[in-house]
Amino acid sequence: MRASCNSYVDVHAHIGVTVSRARPIGQDAAKYLARMGTSNVHAAIISPTAGGPQSRGVVDTKLQNIEIAEACRSHPERFPIGLGIVEVRHQRAGVDELERCMRDDGLLGFMCHPVLSGHALEEELHPFLEVVNQLGGMCLLHLSGTSAKVAAYATRYPGIAFIVGHASMSPEGEQDVVEHCGSAENIWLDIAQKPDPEESSWSLQKLISRVGRGRVLFGSDAPYYDYRRVQRLIEDSPLSDVEAAQVAAGNAVTLIRRFKPTWKLPPTPAQAPTGYPGGDIWTTNGRRLV
Repeated sequence: MRASCNSYVDVHAHIGVTVSRARPIGQDAAKYLARMGTSNVHAAIISPTAGGPQSRGVVDTKLQNIEIAEACRSHPERFPIGLGIVEVRHQRAGVDELERCMRDDGLLGFMCHPVLSGHALEEELHPFLEVVNQLGGMCLLHLSGTSAKVAAYATRYPGIAFIVGHASMSPEGEQDVVEHCGSAENIWLDIAQKPDPEESSWSLQKLISRVGRGRVLFGSDAPYYDYRRVQRLIEDSPLSDVEAAQVAAGNAVTLIRRFKPTWKLPPTPAQAPTGYPGGDIWTTNGRRLV
């Protein structure tokens, strides 16, 4: 491990269960804390898993948001920011639930996944973004098509901090994000699931040179992905120690403190909660955690 990467802050972690896959996959807060403790992750921004239960509609969304809020209340030093989830098919009821979870539960915005939630990152999200814009917060957006859609949101809502999830999953996707979002002051890019090994024409170092070292964030996409691959990519990269430390944790700390100015990064990794059953928390099927 690089000495400069002695701590990580994860901006893209999910709690809950995705049921819309042939084999459901998920994690609770205790399991993620155990993973954090064995991967040098000191803190995280958490949100519900996409594709979670929806048999009861917005009631299920509310329960997923409450789970995030309870994890943040139980572990405020580890989970300083929690985001809710939105389903545009809930329409006004979904907007009301977002406002409730921000006002009553202290969540700071939302995460959404257009593929699993059946929308296209267009005007259908405006009512939800209006809530975040009014109350102040951030949004973690998975892409659907071109990132120009996120850039349009950022222009319309300059007071919202946007994180583009999985900004580097392909050379073409990374180029699109750099082109449309690279100069927006209120957009950050997470590198969850960035493939490895790096190529000379498509590298973490090149991404930082194009968008600036203060805009790139470590993200795990837990519970889906063995994110230690991304950690190794950061640590083995030709980045300077300063740049590597900023990607691993420093940029995320700065972003979190925009909303939680008194929060301090814990000096040591998380530990598994007392009574956690343990087991092999890193079993994978290919690159996917199981």
